[in-house]
Amino acid sequence: MAEQIEKQRVKVAEAKGRPMLHWVGKKPLDSVTVFPTQLVETFNPTGEENEAQGLVFHGDNKDAMAWLLAHGYRRKVKLIYIDPPFDSGADYVRRVQLRGIRTAELEGEAHSLDEQIQYTDIWANDMYLQFIYERLLMMKELLSDTGSIYVHLDYRMDSYIRVIMDEVFGQHNYRNELIWAYEGREMSEAQYNRKHDTILFYSKGQDITFNYDDILDPLKESSRQAMSRYQDEDGKYFILRYKDGGGFAPLDQEGENTYRQYVPEGVPPRDWFMIDYSRKSERTGFPTQKPRALLERFIKASSNRGELVADFFIGCGTTAEVAQQLGRRWIGCDINRGAIQTTSKQLQKVITNQMESKPTPPPAALSFSVYRVNDYDLQIQHNEAVNLVVEHIGIERTRTDPFFDGTLGKRLVKIVPFNHPLTLLDLQLLQDELKARPDEDRNMVVVCLGKESAVDPELEKYNKHRAINKIEVIELRTHQKYGKFFVHQPVHAEVNIERRNKKIMVEIEDFISPTIVERLEMDTPLFKVEIPDWRAMVDVVLIDTSYDGEVFDITLSDVPEKKDNLVQGRYELPAPGEETTVAVKIIDMLGEEVITTARV
Repeated sequence: MAEQIEKQRVKVAEAKGRPMLHWVGKKPLDSVTVFPTQLVETFNPTGEENEAQGLVFHGDNKDAMAWLLAHGYRRKVKLIYIDPPFDSGADYVRRVQLRGIRTAELEGEAHSLDEQIQYTDIWANDMYLQFIYERLLMMKELLSDTGSIYVHLDYRMDSYIRVIMDEVFGQHNYRNELIWAYEGREMSEAQYNRKHDTILFYSKGQDITFNYDDILDPLKESSRQAMSRYQDEDGKYFILRYKDGGGFAPLDQEGENTYRQYVPEGVPPRDWFMIDYSRKSERTGFPTQKPRALLERFIKASSNRGELVADFFIGCGTTAEVAQQLGRRWIGCDINRGAIQTTSKQLQKVITNQMESKPTPPPAALSFSVYRVNDYDLQIQHNEAVNLVVEHIGIERTRTDPFFDGTLGKRLVKIVPFNHPLTLLDLQLLQDELKARPDEDRNMVVVCLGKESAVDPELEKYNKHRAINKIEVIELRTHQKYGKFFVHQPVHAEVNIERRNKKIMVEIEDFISPTIVERLEMDTPLFKVEIPDWRAMVDVVLIDTSYDGEVFDITLSDVPEKKDNLVQGRYELPAPGEETTVAVKIIDMLGEEVITTARV
């Protein structure tokens, strides 16, 4: 569903809380632009229409929240949990492995495809604070009047974000600083070892949902027996007390002056807890994945069945998974395409399992849709591409500069986002930055994936009479030394699709991912000898039997349950009565995808 909204803006209320934190460039967010969305994928195995379906947004969460505010979601979200970047200075990666291939089967090679960068958590401090500030303001607008928000942080930013949340939500709406303790191998002899994260828990107002009984920690049977002296006909433990408070009653004297005080079923919830990943199968390989039990605690405490839970840094989809399992509605958003693919894959598994069983509680819906916001569709994952460019050119990364990405020799380097060519506006922003640095005497290098025709004459004019601050452009497709770097060969599939006896027959005959081949540092013939089954490279197969060319409506989802399992590769589906377009989407282990279509 393509929206026709252009330049619509929605209002955002100012923060009125105290105290207030100030930083360079702090500015209020009084309104935001609403951009169109494009529906790109649906998963609805029941075929039933349901407004409670899950929503996944691919793009900047600021754009996603603006769209939600403009489409009736203001004050509709009961619970928000976010696990934003921590300003850690690290590149977060996920381990990527081939399916069904044991290490011993590859001569001299592990079956891991090494690491894939998901996002780079490198910020100038002021930019990070403004980034979080704006998004918290919008989240407050989305929260219901009885809603709550949990913000997951570590030691780097928890003190700053707490002050910002006091300003946005009000100090009187602060509920808890929660401590999640965990095991780890990191050791230090210069300080106390860091073994916990902090979760800040705030509410929208004073009247909130908090389901105390739902998050009691289990009490051991031996502890209940030790705390009691009696057991009733239902097996519950209790002690006898005098009604006038005179102490314990004798063992054999229960009468008019006594009452039963039952031993609680669980330990009252504390503001700290130790939760680890209960099963290896829970792990998706996503770098910042959190345990499901952690999210289960928050969702049970601060929402009820059928209510709306949102996570605007959804990652591998754990929040949505747990919300789906607990009968809540949910919204997820992420800027990383790999995160969206992982979330979609995980939710397909959960919903399929729910259809095959009778879960308690029942799900709010058995479907979800994926939207792209503001036409956000990078052909190359920007963070990973930047990392490759840095290595290829020999750039030394700068972790503290809010504008420049690094240095090349003595020159400053700016890498232009790869989703657009170098424009006159990019040059103007560069010049504006230089004006703010009057003592800067270094020349500059701009790295880009293309440039507008107006750029070259403007650069020639700018550099002509300039002794310092000259600008050189490295265009990665044409530069004499560094050009032709991005010769990206997409994944390729040979798929046979035909109609036979009122059935749609799909057979994937071959599949090749040049990027995986390159990662394994093998040429194609050797690769096929070492890994004879192409299915080792495939993560997911999706089929749409009525593809309209825009929205991929998942009719069949082949998502192997375990990491070592392979996709089937051959499929038989009911055929529509009339001629139809069948589309087969294959996603490889690195997140690259290809769609093959046929009219049958």
